[in-house]
Amino acid sequence: MPSPWFDAEAHPNKLNLVCLPQAGGDTSLYNRWKVPLGDQVNVMPAKFPGRGVRFRDPSINCMEEVVDQLAQEIEQFGEAPFALLGSSMGGWIAYELALSLAKQHHLKPTALFVLASASPFAPRSLPFLEGCTREEMIEELILFNPDFKQIAEHDELVSLLLPAITSDFKLCESYRPRAPWKVKSPIFAFAGCEDQIVERSKVEDWTTLSSEIVVIDDVEGGHFFIEECPIKVLDQIREHAANVVHQMSQPATLQLA
Repeated sequence: MPSPWFDAEAHPNKLNLVCLPQAGGDTSLYNRWKVPLGDQVNVMPAKFPGRGVRFRDPSINCMEEVVDQLAQEIEQFGEAPFALLGSSMGGWIAYELALSLAKQHHLKPTALFVLASASPFAPRSLPFLEGCTREEMIEELILFNPDFKQIAEHDELVSLLLPAITSDFKLCESYRPRAPWKVKSPIFAFAGCEDQIVERSKVEDWTTLSSEIVVIDDVEGGHFFIEECPIKVLDQIREHAANVVHQMSQPATLQLA
């Protein structure tokens, strides 16, 4: 039975890159990464309900439910190696998903890539949309992200995006990580030099959330630098994928008693 979350199955001999969206975002933009990432990466954008090709499906505004459904899907990957990549809100989902996979399914991503994402434990300044009129929501979103003003000029686009945006911000508002558990995977975090939503200090807070290495890199652009196919991010993914594929090709070491 085809997965509602992924268009393709995990590849046994590539790094399967599970891509998670920013609030209100559609992960279809990650499809543009398939060619530049080359033959060693199988880009797997997660199709979230309430947007894109699943816009008719009810949105999920609960972190636990999102993580549970994605964990069940990734369990079907079997032995295929996978990494998690998330932008903004997607970074929080990647973190909780990695913890859940380790605890419930004994699976470990080869790495977490978090883009324009504050640590889940950093102070928050999210727009409050619940109970607002449409006009009030638009005003709140423009205050939070001035770039939304360009979207607000198109009523049909606003109508298309608002359900996913409001659902995702409800997820972010209600999400409270239990404790700063460390994931057992390296974390590669990227901060936009002109990001006016997530300060670099909040990205740096990821350094406490891995039992392995954490690398913080600066990239050109603002909070939505992901939409520009950032070269630094793609280079890091390619390098990591090459290491994963190389390790897979090495013969197993015979252990003698």
